[in-house]
Amino acid sequence: MKNKKIDRIVEAHSVGPILLSVVGLVAVIVGVQQGVLHVAPGYQGTINASEELFGRRKWLLTGAGAVGVVGAISSIRWKRLSVVPVAVGGIVFVEGLWTAILAATGLDYPLFTETTYRRSGDPVMFILGAEPFLLVAGGVLLAGAGIAGRRVHRNRQDEEKSSPPSTSP
Repeated sequence: MKNKKIDRIVEAHSVGPILLSVVGLVAVIVGVQQGVLHVAPGYQGTINASEELFGRRKWLLTGAGAVGVVGAISSIRWKRLSVVPVAVGGIVFVEGLWTAILAATGLDYPLFTETTYRRSGDPVMFILGAEPFLLVAGGVLLAGAGIAGRRVHRNRQDEEKSSPPSTSP
């Protein structure tokens, strides 16, 4: 059972694109705080990533997500700005895929297969961390916010065409 009052409020304030973009930004922020690689459960070991290498990248992705939120908010007023969250979402999405591909191909040890670590001889298995998955999800949500912002304008135009003309003098 749909609540018509809630539907009217959501349509009137166009909160859909804003909510999608904020959730996308949160996914990006949480994603860049997670690790790209992890040692699988049941195995001992840690992976230390250089903070210098990934520090700037984290700030850039977080800033891009914030620009996507601002673009989604602005797209409610100006239709042309709905391209901003779509572009930012595409950038974050590609970065998430790129991170996963680099992590999978750039290791001395294959992902998802048990190997023996050279120095200690202990068995270990590396797996992808949460970062690539959260970046891909954040990119999709940010792009969805831009598409939803575009639809807000399409719905407004349809309502204006279908509304009867005013009879006041």
